[in-house]
Amino acid sequence: MTNLIDLTKKVGIVLEKKKLTGVKAEIILAIDQSGSMSSLYKNGTVQQIIERLLAIGMNMDANKEIDVFQFNNGANFVGTATEANHATFVKDTKMTVSGGTKYAPVMELIVSKYGIALSGNQEPAKKSLFGGLFSKKAIEIPIKPEHPTFVLFITDGNNSDKSEATRIVRESANQPIFWQFVGIGKEKFAFLQKLDDLKDRYVDNADFFKISNVAKVSDEELYDKLLTEFPDWLLQVKAKGMLS
Repeated sequence: MTNLIDLTKKVGIVLEKKKLTGVKAEIILAIDQSGSMSSLYKNGTVQQIIERLLAIGMNMDANKEIDVFQFNNGANFVGTATEANHATFVKDTKMTVSGGTKYAPVMELIVSKYGIALSGNQEPAKKSLFGGLFSKKAIEIPIKPEHPTFVLFITDGNNSDKSEATRIVRESANQPIFWQFVGIGKEKFAFLQKLDDLKDRYVDNADFFKISNVAKVSDEELYDKLLTEFPDWLLQVKAKGMLS
């Protein structure tokens, strides 16, 4: 079993190097559960991924946790990984594999849960020229979150809903949500590279890198790669007033 204390210290060192010490964020893991991921669930790689990424949550999440989602043709919220339950998280939450690969369902689920909410409000009633009152008009006021959302999105294959996923990345660029895509395995991941390079976005809200064998990548290298573009994105988000 991975030593969470040691991993948490390693993340802290990387955060200091990236000038992110003390920065808080909602840390989200979206992980592929399509049939091709079967061996990675069976051999403990997915369990290890959760343990390694929880260390980021231990440093950055206000509650020292990460919310875990799975996706195949659909998407579901698995649960929250914490220091108390992480050691057997995959087994205890009965994380299984099946189906194909679509990115959009889990992306939509994440945006709806962590994106900028709208508060229904009403404009005050105004007097008419004849002394009466105009009816109140409903307006929607954005509720900006206090912390950004950092999504760690891990997949071993290309998706069948490219246009939908592209739309969500582009449309969510005005939300304080950063998509860190990670391709694992032998796939070329041309589409994820395309998402990383999308033009004409409000801010550059996505990054991508590929790892052939995630189990063999050192903790230090993994954390450095995961946190490569998040710092610059966060500066842009703050400058544009996207957080409360």
